[in-house]
Amino acid sequence: MTAHFDTSSYSHHGLVTTYLHAGRGDAPVLVLAHEGAFGASAEASWGPLIPILAEHYRVIAPDLFGYGASSKVVQFDAPPYDLRLHQIAALLDELGLSHAQAHLVGNSFGGALALRAVTTDWFAHRVRSVVSFGGTGGPYRTAEGMEHLGRFDGTVEDMARLVRFANGQFTGFDDQVAIRMAGAGAANYRSVLAPMMPAPFSPPPSGDRYPETLATTTVPVVAVAGKNDPFVEPGWAQQITRHAPLGRAVEIDGRHSPNVVDPDGTARLILTILRENEELAARNDA
Repeated sequence: MTAHFDTSSYSHHGLVTTYLHAGRGDAPVLVLAHEGAFGASAEASWGPLIPILAEHYRVIAPDLFGYGASSKVVQFDAPPYDLRLHQIAALLDELGLSHAQAHLVGNSFGGALALRAVTTDWFAHRVRSVVSFGGTGGPYRTAEGMEHLGRFDGTVEDMARLVRFANGQFTGFDDQVAIRMAGAGAANYRSVLAPMMPAPFSPPPSGDRYPETLATTTVPVVAVAGKNDPFVEPGWAQQITRHAPLGRAVEIDGRHSPNVVDPDGTARLILTILRENEELAARNDA
């Protein structure tokens, strides 16, 4: 088994992207996208899973803009997904993978990002399949969940509140709180909170037709729903994937981030889903 992952950084137009990577250079590409709460990072979401996944895939897990060791930037005049999709595209180009099709796997905001990727014309050709754990792409989120996500007082106790609300108490709880606190500096706080700030202007309706736009995608789309996820409405996975021709919903025991609570089991589940996605994609290509 691969015993570790490596950490690298590069700068594109003055913006730094730091990313974790492991696996053979000639293996199929797997991009892991982390969630978007205070203190989130690639390592906090995916660190223990990467060595397992890297036995089969070339794994690339960036710190998305605003998080981890990447630049703390926010774009206010576009959806939050666009900036990070451009970041991922630039990273793949930097790694010589501009013509590769990658499997995208994300949790929460990262899952939403993966779902939105296949409805984004300029990015969709880069995608082999999508797996979202708890990320809806926008709709079906609960008011209680959004209230919890929208506040953080900077203390360990309050970070523990956020982690506990998302996933309950679990083995490794204190470690998860600690790694998130390490990433929850002032710049990250502003990056997370700034898009939520009220403004004295009411923008016109966006005309966003998602998730209906998933009907145009030709790749497998999988939504994984925790039975007790407090951030999303029951049935969200079925509501999302029914629009995708190769969509399917998977329900599992647990809450919002099984990758954090059960890294080994979630890595095995990802490998199973990706094998199924490869088979579906190959049949669809034939």
